[in-house]
Amino acid sequence: MIYFNYNQSDTKGFSLVETLVAIAILLVIIVGPMSIATNSANSASFANQQVMAYFLAQEGLELAQKGRDDFLLASFADGNTEGSDVAWDAFTSNGGQFADCFDDGCGLEIEEGSDGDVDVISCSDVTDCRLYLTTATNERSQYTYDDDGEITDFTRLVTMEEVSLSKDVLVTSVVSWRTGNQVAVQSTTATTYLYNVYGR
Repeated sequence: MIYFNYNQSDTKGFSLVETLVAIAILLVIIVGPMSIATNSANSASFANQQVMAYFLAQEGLELAQKGRDDFLLASFADGNTEGSDVAWDAFTSNGGQFADCFDDGCGLEIEEGSDGDVDVISCSDVTDCRLYLTTATNERSQYTYDDDGEITDFTRLVTMEEVSLSKDVLVTSVVSWRTGNQVAVQSTTATTYLYNVYGR
């Protein structure tokens, strides 16, 4: 008869607990850096959209200022001898070119053509103020309200409000967008005041 001497200390291999601990450590080592990389990419994308939204909001203010300047300077070119107060009143009137901006808000963009005037877009709904990325190389602005371009996540609404006591106009440019799969809409706001700088 042959007897085998079985000693438990001679066995080799891993127990179930050791295997689970090894898998957990491996997951921490792999998932941790992947999570950091994903969060970094999302943060970089959000930061990029924030910067773009800020510049689009600033562009809205500059277009409002250009609209005021073009409007007032045109009155001088027409030989208006009554000064710019008449032109300023027309600029801020309810029936003027910028009336939509004083009511519910508007979209402003550079009109395509030789003059490069400011074009006022009626925005009855915020989706009407959606910005599109133009694919044409001869456009004056890369982002327009023309839906022939590629749709973007950005909307821009410019509102104007006359401050009655000082005859200033408060201009507010709000750019809104949605990042990735976030439910909340992000927005950035820029404001400035327009004055009747050519008035007496």
